[in-house]
Amino acid sequence: MKISKTPHSIYSTNAASMASAQLYSHKKYGCDGLHITTDNQVLCEAFGGVVNFPYDEPPQIKRRALLDKDLSKLPKVTAKSGRMGVICEATKIVRQELHNGAFIKTNIDSGPFSAACSLRGEEELFTDLYDDESFVFDLLELCGSAIIEYGKAAVEAGAHALTLGDSTAGLMHPGFYEKFALPYAKHVISELKKTGAPIFYHVCGNTSHVSHLLAQTGADVLEIDSMVPFESMMQHIRGKVALEGNVSTIVALLNGSPGQVRSEAVACMKPFGLNGGLVLSSGCEVPPFTKEENILAMVDAAREGMGQDPESGPVGKP
Repeated sequence: MKISKTPHSIYSTNAASMASAQLYSHKKYGCDGLHITTDNQVLCEAFGGVVNFPYDEPPQIKRRALLDKDLSKLPKVTAKSGRMGVICEATKIVRQELHNGAFIKTNIDSGPFSAACSLRGEEELFTDLYDDESFVFDLLELCGSAIIEYGKAAVEAGAHALTLGDSTAGLMHPGFYEKFALPYAKHVISELKKTGAPIFYHVCGNTSHVSHLLAQTGADVLEIDSMVPFESMMQHIRGKVALEGNVSTIVALLNGSPGQVRSEAVACMKPFGLNGGLVLSSGCEVPPFTKEENILAMVDAAREGMGQDPESGPVGKP
């Protein structure tokens, strides 16, 4: 958004602007893929939540969709509800422009647990885990159904892959994650994999305590934040799932030098060698004021790590 001079409020609500900004960035940096994404309030808004759109700041929830526990009050959600259609249309525009010339990964907002938190409110839902399990299970099932329909529409629009974030679930004790988040994440991912698209599962923050459970979700790729060393993940994921990440978004990309970014990128790639299993990227979203030379340093490090000339173009194939 910053380098294409697209205000956040326009980017997040207009498919053509979103696609244009993504294509501009792809051309400038020469990454292998594009991440068609915006904020994580899309599902809440589709279910009736009220979202505020500051001119050039991320959208903000003004009112949750589920102020009480009456699920019958929620509207029926389809893949065209709210801004779901914006994300799918932006995906379609980018696919028509690039065809198979780059890997298009579309973010379908949230995993079931994080979506439920967005609708209900994090504090309220965490209280519900103790007070009303049956309500939580019903809400998770409702969210999961909407996410599945959304994901199928995104693949139909042209996404090569789908990603969904479940970072709020990573705040739980492993026993709670296994009870409330894992079964619903597994179901959603299993259904979405029937489209033929690989599924990326994003849980940012320190997920060391649930690493063994993340590997059971059935995701093709786990997006891991920078505070979790890849070496510590290997015992849980080797041969089961690939990883994406995890150059530090703040220490390296935002505040570091190109040399520091390159050093972190090399450290991320080291456990994998040339055997595959890694999508090199930032650990979480790239901060808006990141220096362009730092992003280019990460891209160049990936090319060099694959034995390619930094000027040779994209590293892999879609």
